[in-house]
Amino acid sequence: MKIVIVGAGTTGYSLAEHLSGQNHNIAIIERDNLICDYVKSKLDAFVINGIGSSPALLEAAGIGSADMIIAVTSSDETNLLACHFAMQKGVKKRIARVKSDIYTSPSTISLDKLGVTNVIEPEREIVEKIIQYVDLPGVIETANFQGNNIYLRGYKITEDMPIANKTLSDVTIMAKGSPMLVVVIMREGKSIPPTGSQKLLPGDNIVVIMPKASFKTFRMLINRKVSKLKKIIVSGDSLTAIHLADALKRLSDQVLLVDPDREHGLLASSLLNGVDIYHGDCTNTEILQEINAEHADCFVAAGTDSEDNIMSCLLAKTAGADIVIAVRNDDRYLGLFNSLGIDHIINPYDITLNMIIEKIQMVPIGSYLKLKSADIEVLRFKAKKGSPVAGKSLRDLDDFLKKSVIIGCIIRNNEVIIPWGGIVIEEGDEVIILSRKEHINWVNKQFNSRFGVLQ
Repeated sequence: MKIVIVGAGTTGYSLAEHLSGQNHNIAIIERDNLICDYVKSKLDAFVINGIGSSPALLEAAGIGSADMIIAVTSSDETNLLACHFAMQKGVKKRIARVKSDIYTSPSTISLDKLGVTNVIEPEREIVEKIIQYVDLPGVIETANFQGNNIYLRGYKITEDMPIANKTLSDVTIMAKGSPMLVVVIMREGKSIPPTGSQKLLPGDNIVVIMPKASFKTFRMLINRKVSKLKKIIVSGDSLTAIHLADALKRLSDQVLLVDPDREHGLLASSLLNGVDIYHGDCTNTEILQEINAEHADCFVAAGTDSEDNIMSCLLAKTAGADIVIAVRNDDRYLGLFNSLGIDHIINPYDITLNMIIEKIQMVPIGSYLKLKSADIEVLRFKAKKGSPVAGKSLRDLDDFLKKSVIIGCIIRNNEVIIPWGGIVIEEGDEVIILSRKEHINWVNKQFNSRFGVLQ
């Protein structure tokens, strides 16, 4: 495929690296000359220095023969203009990252008329990810796929759970027709095969895949019914913080937004109803005392300064906050910060990258999701005509079992199917796979997905 990427910042560069590694023809337009030089030295891509909304530069990048454009600059206007021009040139897939509510609120014109086929809203995606952690306190792994119709959740088994000391066959019976599949069992740091006779013991970490409709039953099986929290504190001077405070109202009796920027706080107060607004800096222990952070069920730092987010979370945890979540644009030192008490760290760049990959329906080898609790990656493939897996039942796939490759679910005609031994993989099925990194190329061959495109 021929793909034009507008903007080579963290997201654009990561996309270009990912796509060029799958033998796609990549052209990049980037206004920063130093970034252009860096990209040229690292990637096999055609790089142009300039503004991505320039018709002349888009022409030079080959927009007239492109299959797709992905506009991910920091400017919404540039991204929208680039997609609008691409539409006029007949480009079929046109993806734009849009941050501002100015263009995405219901009262505005539809972006498809401007030429955008897929919109990526980073702030809202970050909010959705945080909500997943807040909605199910104690969750270890969390991800939604296929337009939020497939849930992946990881949890630690405790004595109070109905599924504790039960076999996986017992769990299937207990689920009472709500399909779900335990795909990973970690016990004392080692992976245990998730067979029907395997018992779930207290202390095990499990990862479960299920359709959205089964999530309520899953909560019952782990004894974590829906209940409102008493108090959630959101710290930050960002649009994400505003969106998050608004979204969390349904999960808590009280939501407090602490904003270090007075003007931004005034903006927040004009946009939010039912949220308490407080001016202050949560890297200051006195402020944390004033807002009674020790009584917070959850503290989320979602400001524009990543390091301040880390510091405020560490201080809030020390003060007595139960769950603390930090937004940080860096994956370094994750293990260290987790060991110091930060429960979850959300990386906006990773979320944005994965959402774009899902929107363009690329098989995200090594990028879709890497489990934190196990050295396993989550991938998506399509069973192509003539592929080794097409027409075979799961019982026939002995090599999958030998390599501990797990088929998590099958998507057929937009229906989510939790697999069982007799299910046959049909041509055209999209399949969620869990595999160790060393087996990914082998799995790719089984689905005959040389270039990883879901056609």
